[in-house]
Amino acid sequence: MIVGYCRVGPLEPIERLDAQKRDLAALGAQDHFCEKASVFGKMPELERAIEVTQKGDVIAITKPYRVAHSTRGVLALIERLGRKGVGLRILGTPIDTSTTTGRMVLGSAPLWSLGASPLRSVLWDLSIGWWRGR
Repeated sequence: MIVGYCRVGPLEPIERLDAQKRDLAALGAQDHFCEKASVFGKMPELERAIEVTQKGDVIAITKPYRVAHSTRGVLALIERLGRKGVGLRILGTPIDTSTTTGRMVLGSAPLWSLGASPLRSVLWDLSIGWWRGR
């Protein structure tokens, strides 16, 4: 089963939820968990979506920044879902952790493909290279 998760920021118009729902429905999402983000960043609907899913299910999102504030947060969510046997599919990217190809792409994808800026990704790569060269 494909479960869709939609979220808009506190300053975004609520109509963007409908656009996200439409995109996720076109992908085949049967259930949708939608919320307007709070200032404090809690995501109760995402937690509900994770609770509802079972092994073999997929949670689909439109953009990585809808589920986390950083690349590290997206990767932590992917790991958490993986322990449960649930995949994560990000629309508009080849990332789909429910498939072998999607996991391979995730392993070889640059950090900016998960929401970090290219500059931040380059700085991260340089810092890791410096650290490893010690």
